[in-house]
Amino acid sequence: MNVLKFKSLDDIDEKPYQSTENNKFPVWGAPQTSDNSNYLQEYLKSVLSRFVKVDFLIGNETIISKEGILKEVGTDYIVLEMLQTNDLTVCDLYSIKFVDII
Repeated sequence: MNVLKFKSLDDIDEKPYQSTENNKFPVWGAPQTSDNSNYLQEYLKSVLSRFVKVDFLIGNETIISKEGILKEVGTDYIVLEMLQTNDLTVCDLYSIKFVDII
């Protein structure tokens, strides 16, 4: 009868993490250079502190608009400051369809 033997944590050889050019960014699509304006994130970073109107596609048919001052742009999100309340709203970058820069 064959018995399966699983490796335990004691059997694993420790190798220190080494940063390479291939593992600096996540696999799912962060830009490889930070100064490339072909990416939406980089273009939006160039208009930080401006008043913007952003249209989001929710589901298949629903479009929601948000207006505010563009405070921050991340890999997959933007932060808008609402003018009336000064609240910060974090928004999904991948559901953005249109951005009006006012």
